[in-house]
Amino acid sequence: MKTVGLVAGSGRVPAIGVRVARQRGWQVVAVAVADGVGPELERAGARCVAASFDYGRVVEILAGHGVRDLYIMGKIPKLRMYGQGLDEALRQVISSRTGQGDHRLIDAFIADLAARGIRVCPQWELLGDYLVPAGFSAGRAPSAREWEDIRYGYRVARLLADGMDAGQTAVVKEGIVLALEAAEGTDATIRRGGTLGGPGAVVVKVKGARAADFEVPAVGEETLAAMEEVGAAVLAVEAGRTLLVDRDELVQRAQRAGIALLAVEESEE
Repeated sequence: MKTVGLVAGSGRVPAIGVRVARQRGWQVVAVAVADGVGPELERAGARCVAASFDYGRVVEILAGHGVRDLYIMGKIPKLRMYGQGLDEALRQVISSRTGQGDHRLIDAFIADLAARGIRVCPQWELLGDYLVPAGFSAGRAPSAREWEDIRYGYRVARLLADGMDAGQTAVVKEGIVLALEAAEGTDATIRRGGTLGGPGAVVVKVKGARAADFEVPAVGEETLAAMEEVGAAVLAVEAGRTLLVDRDELVQRAQRAGIALLAVEESEE
């Protein structure tokens, strides 16, 4: 029986990945680098080992179980990579990157794991059914004014993702940028932008031009909860390049909250 590895951050995505892998008849060794995710991974059918943010320990666990194919899923806070007490293996990977930006750091980890005989596999191999399709929409329809902000927010988010490689989310309102995503993550960006602009903000999340292989943006109920908290009105995500987690629940929640939830494409910007 094939054994695959899964490095699991927080959120629902890692458990979904485990279930899909188990449905294919694979054994899954999950290394939890976020607190509290172990029980859900085990319920999904994985053998779970906690490793916190000790990269050397993660590699040791994977190698000890003979893992050659690895998936990396869930929210892994980038700020943890720049704190105190990092293990030497992690420091070496960070120092080996060849440039600035999120994807340069991802590339450094992929290269290091490959040198150790471990292939990082594209997320869509397991999660293709969760990619939001073109034309998807739920909740109410955006107003004409909101469509203007969606198009503007899409351009801004693409510049952020493609030009700066610094984040994937823009929060705008009436043609004004309220917040851009950095290391804090999507939900914190929504709260910050919504707090600044008040109710009615438009949130646009993209993957950008880079290949949708190892790091695919995801939205779930936590994202909509952040929007409800600040009264954000629209969540537009990039079609075919964003994961919708618990889609039925998201649709129902968007309807109850009066939020416009939709997929957009470059041709619409």
